[in-house]
Amino acid sequence: MSHRSPPASLESFATTGVGVPIGRRAVIQGAAASGLAALLAGCSGEFDDETEATSSETAEVGSVIVVGAGPAGISAAALLNRAGVDVRVLEARPTYGGRIRHTRDFVDFPIPLGGEWLHEDGEELTDINGGIEPIVELAAYQPSDEVAYYDGTLQTEVMGDAVDSDLKFVGSSWLDFFETHLLPDLAGLIDYDIEIVRIDHSGDRVILTSAAGEVYEADRAIVTVPIKLLQDKRVEFTPPLPDAHRGAIERAKIWGGMKVFVEFTERFYPVALSFTDSDTPEGQRLYYDASYGQDSDAHVLGLFTVGAPAERYQALDEGAELRDAILAELDEIFDGVASRSYIQHIAQNWNDEPFARAAYLADDADWNIPETLAERFSDRLFLAGDAYTSHGDWSAVDDAARSARDVVRDILA
Repeated sequence: MSHRSPPASLESFATTGVGVPIGRRAVIQGAAASGLAALLAGCSGEFDDETEATSSETAEVGSVIVVGAGPAGISAAALLNRAGVDVRVLEARPTYGGRIRHTRDFVDFPIPLGGEWLHEDGEELTDINGGIEPIVELAAYQPSDEVAYYDGTLQTEVMGDAVDSDLKFVGSSWLDFFETHLLPDLAGLIDYDIEIVRIDHSGDRVILTSAAGEVYEADRAIVTVPIKLLQDKRVEFTPPLPDAHRGAIERAKIWGGMKVFVEFTERFYPVALSFTDSDTPEGQRLYYDASYGQDSDAHVLGLFTVGAPAERYQALDEGAELRDAILAELDEIFDGVASRSYIQHIAQNWNDEPFARAAYLADDADWNIPETLAERFSDRLFLAGDAYTSHGDWSAVDDAARSARDVVRDILA
């Protein structure tokens, strides 16, 4: 893509007979399975003792309000709280998590309706947790895993040397990780159903006003709302954000997105199934084995799609219409097995979420957009999240948490 070259091993895989298109995520590139990573951003190293603030330093920091309780908001607030900073989180929804929602009501393991994969090695979770190693089980893809490509003819191949580096949570999810390791630091510090619509950072204090007219004040504020909401001008800033930041937001290419999970009585599909539109400048679409690595007898196939390829699914009723459309295309590929073995399905259309309105900043977006949005313009107001990062990658949960660590370092510096 425009801002990151694929690993060499995946370049060779993508030119084989299967011809899986080259893409930004390793699973898309090599195994054609990516996560709706809605979410989010990065920095190197961990939040270590050198960045811990003394009591006098935290007094200078003053109070901080974090807008949004998604991965970036939770990460920033938890690390600030651990440093002794007076922090409060204001979340528009009635619960936390943002675009890392999951459900435990579908099968016997959590189904991630948003961000799903860890796109770094397992040490990244230690960094997100402020240098404390978490207890998490992760599954890695294997060279022997079968992937397939369909362009009217089904072609299959094993990953081989092109095995991707993405990791799946086993028996848990991104939401579980945050619930277990960071949210305990925020007990009693998150207020829900508070949509912030105006932020005045013109004075010595930051004044935040909710849609209900409630007013909140702090010495500093961290805004972690999805970039689509800023593009839709759902938050008014006084003074306005700098021209460069507003320009980046206005020209940002943001993909809508959807995930669908279908349970079957048998596994008739490969680890990943890609198509001619699985990785293009217009968007992505692919099926993947959502049960991969799980200690479960359930056979769940996931559909991940963003951008233009998602629109035909999003236009359908999420009940029978969506079911029939997916089964029809799978039946064509797998000789009717899908319809014969269908049990149930569930869908998450992120365009319909009022406090997301989309999936994430497009993979082929101009790299200057997230880099510009990561630039500091105030010592009172900060942006953190998957689209506000200067680290050459964006739109994943680990990216969002990394962006939050960058902001915390700046605040405590």
